[in-house]
Amino acid sequence: MEDKLHKKLLRKEMTRKEFLQFTGSSLLVLFGLGNLIALVGHFAKTAEPEKVADASHGFGSRKFGA
Repeated sequence: MEDKLHKKLLRKEMTRKEFLQFTGSSLLVLFGLGNLIALVGHFAKTAEPEKVADASHGFGSRKFGA
């Protein structure tokens, strides 16, 4: 089946624009799909932000910071 698809793609007449679209999308799938999955997986594992301690005196301890 793979051989038939390969021969069919080689025999298909296409314009330069169609060829570049096919080649570009193939390269995107080959090299970009793994990176996209890794990126989505990275955002799924976000940690909770650390809580910052409130200032008890000095700058930032009052309403206007003075």
